[in-house]
Amino acid sequence: MTIKDLIQAELEQIPEDKLEQVYHLIRNFNQKNDESSSDWEDLGNLLEECQVETGVSDLSYQHDYYLHGTPKREEI
Repeated sequence: MTIKDLIQAELEQIPEDKLEQVYHLIRNFNQKNDESSSDWEDLGNLLEECQVETGVSDLSYQHDYYLHGTPKREEI
């Protein structure tokens, strides 16, 4: 799985009313084309704010199983 796939899976979990914030953060990041710590802190804060407790401990690792019904991946 590529990093783009992982990011896409996370984006699908963000509520619609928060997506504009994510869009602006990504756009600003691309325009600046640098790695300033405040942008990374903003992204981390936004992702933390949008977290949802699902009660499923392996959701990020087994997201294909939960989203698409594919067989669970073997645990490492």
